[in-house]
Amino acid sequence: MNTLLRFSSLPADPSAPGLLVLGNTIFARHKVENKPAKKNIFLTEHLLVFVVQGTKFLHLPGQAVTVAPSSVVLLKRGIYAMAEFIEEGLLFESMMVFLPAGVIRQFVLGQRWHRPDTAANCPCVVIPSNELLDSFKTQYLHYFGKSFPGLDQLLTGKLHELLLLLLATSQREAVRSFLLSAIDEEPADLELIVRNYLFQPITLAELASLSNRSLATFKRDFQRHYGASPRQWINRQRLAHAQLLLEQTDQKVSDIAIACGFESVSHFIRIFRAAFGATPQSLRAEKAMH
Repeated sequence: MNTLLRFSSLPADPSAPGLLVLGNTIFARHKVENKPAKKNIFLTEHLLVFVVQGTKFLHLPGQAVTVAPSSVVLLKRGIYAMAEFIEEGLLFESMMVFLPAGVIRQFVLGQRWHRPDTAANCPCVVIPSNELLDSFKTQYLHYFGKSFPGLDQLLTGKLHELLLLLLATSQREAVRSFLLSAIDEEPADLELIVRNYLFQPITLAELASLSNRSLATFKRDFQRHYGASPRQWINRQRLAHAQLLLEQTDQKVSDIAIACGFESVSHFIRIFRAAFGATPQSLRAEKAMH
């Protein structure tokens, strides 16, 4: 089954390969891939992607983005996408720099920008690279594997430098909108968040974070709005969709589990049987006989 890959800056194992880590915080990931692959990814942090070599395609809802050395890509937390590397025989090498909301907030406050009543939602911004951004990428890669007093302060300062470099490009207004929306702390529309992520295998804690609520507040608001706990209601919707797919398509049970937001086929079959009194396969066979 295709496992969902989560890209997060917390927590971290300092000994894990390809990570620029201080304490429990990942500042960046350096990845090298040499086999064509398709992966489902979910971003729990805002990040910037630099490509060193190769090309990758990100399939976002309603948008396809080419990630290559000629550009850098800003991605907002909450993005669920399919990443595809298809160039056989070539390497794909990239560096993902995490942009914690706290760092962005500190930077934005220093800019003294006029805050609009509602920040435009900018989940993805593609920015043409230039000599200064290329130089930043090269220098930042040198910090991997290094450790010395004050490195955490230096790396935080480098993030501020990076944001200034992005604002100096032709995409200044798009970058500005991205940064403002990234620190929007107003509770998001509950129905919109639930609808957008209903069939994605993300946790209740992640849903709460995406809606700018604590987990306890999210559960309370959800119960008030839907008249059921989040887990009960979400499972009912996913199982109803699974039943529809079983009856109207010839998709494999494992593919239906993925399409309905379940990462574990065995878990999907277990709660399906509890809800309908039959396994997905036996229910499909029974419907086919009528």
